[in-house]
Amino acid sequence: MSKPVYWFGVYICQNTEIIMQRFIVCFLFLCFSVRVMAIEALAAHNVFYVSDPAQTNKLIPSAELYWQINPRTLHYTTTPEKNIIARIKANILFANDSGVVKEDSYIIQTLPKTTLKDLANNKIIDLRRYTIPFGFVHLKLVLTDMADSTNKYTFTDSFRVATPEKAPFYSGLQLLDTAFESIAETPFKKNGREQVPSCINFLDDTRHFLHYYAELYQSDKISPSDYPLIQKVFIAKKPDVDAFGNFLKRDTIKAQHTAQAFGSINIESLTSGNYYLKTTLENKVHRVIATQVLFFQRLNAHPVIIKDTSTVKKTEDVSDTGIEHINLVNLNKTFVAKYTLPQVRGILKMLLPFSDDMGTRTINNFLKDPEELYMRYYIYNYFLNINKDNPEAAWKEFSNKVIDVNKLYTAHGTLGYETDRGFMYLKYGPPSDIITVENESGTLPYEIWQYNTLTQTNHKEVTDAAFLFYRPQGAFDYKLLHTTIDGEVQNEAWRTYLYVGGGGVNGNSRAEQYIGNK
Repeated sequence: MSKPVYWFGVYICQNTEIIMQRFIVCFLFLCFSVRVMAIEALAAHNVFYVSDPAQTNKLIPSAELYWQINPRTLHYTTTPEKNIIARIKANILFANDSGVVKEDSYIIQTLPKTTLKDLANNKIIDLRRYTIPFGFVHLKLVLTDMADSTNKYTFTDSFRVATPEKAPFYSGLQLLDTAFESIAETPFKKNGREQVPSCINFLDDTRHFLHYYAELYQSDKISPSDYPLIQKVFIAKKPDVDAFGNFLKRDTIKAQHTAQAFGSINIESLTSGNYYLKTTLENKVHRVIATQVLFFQRLNAHPVIIKDTSTVKKTEDVSDTGIEHINLVNLNKTFVAKYTLPQVRGILKMLLPFSDDMGTRTINNFLKDPEELYMRYYIYNYFLNINKDNPEAAWKEFSNKVIDVNKLYTAHGTLGYETDRGFMYLKYGPPSDIITVENESGTLPYEIWQYNTLTQTNHKEVTDAAFLFYRPQGAFDYKLLHTTIDGEVQNEAWRTYLYVGGGGVNGNSRAEQYIGNK
């Protein structure tokens, strides 16, 4: 086993067959050059829980933030000893609505090399852990090349940290690049192992196993009558369905404050497509007590064929998100091939109104860390699911709707589908009635959309729904201020934003008539 080396906080593995040999695949490197435009990096995070040192049996959240850098996108300098190095400054900030809650800054230096060829093989990865508060948290990571302060990488994200209930629950699921037993004390050390997380939820055809990790908390609070407890970790086609094929691991769980879901699933036969990794905790009568799910993508040009399918579950009733029936080489012959990367990003944004929470997170991850090939597969699969015989026809029908929305709501350089009104028009269709109020005394310009009925993305039908848009002072377009339906913006203080000039609430306004206290 290779010996891990630390160099000012950078974890380097000298055996590329063990760690990060696929880092180049993630970035689709071209040729090495010391002239770079910006740092290329991948960053991700996950939230676990640890015991509160100040209070017995209380759990507090701990965020793991980890990142990798493409070594070809750094500026290097030569030391007096004729070694070539790069130095990177990391600035990390966690904040909530009250302000900054955690801040960190440090400098790392790459392992010294003597040739440009050696530089290209540098594997640069780091992980830091921070206790953070419950509630909505904003994260920002900035990596700066210290040889050129304009050469930067910025990663931002916002997420909600749930307060633990008095019941068992899982942390977020984490894909691992590798894990092995080790006595070394490193930032990747956990449970006696070196656990190096993957910074991207993508598994290419060099990956024969999916390595995963999660933590289960408070299983000791479960009634003894529910035992034995069964923990399942499996791959599914949808977040709310059972295991796909035989990609499943099963374990018996004992009562303990913190347990682990750790292991590997052989994915040599898992065909290319969109999938979900899911873990569940079940009692003795198979009632699900706790669950967690993670979206990932698989690209496997040469899947191992399993001849004996007698034990494989039938999935005819599952909407197939895979691309196993497509010749991967022929993707360039599909309708997505003619679009540039900026246009592909635009198409993904167009899909946001129709996406559930998982789909929204997936698209936003693509927009933050573009992986062009996988973005194109995602788009193709989306319309393939709508029309398996002619996905291009499904795309054309969809794009015609977007064209209509752009004609209606494009304003001052912002395309219609990116405006608040365009977004809602795509999501719910044309409203039953539109009331536009431009010159009402004591109010900013506003618009009310009334729907007799509408259907949400979870297929729930809502009657008598209203949307309130307004145009803030100095703005060129309307912003969504309040709605009367669950799952959308509900702003009980909408009057504070709409009424201006010190005139107070106008009881005769159209907003009061249509919205009131809904």
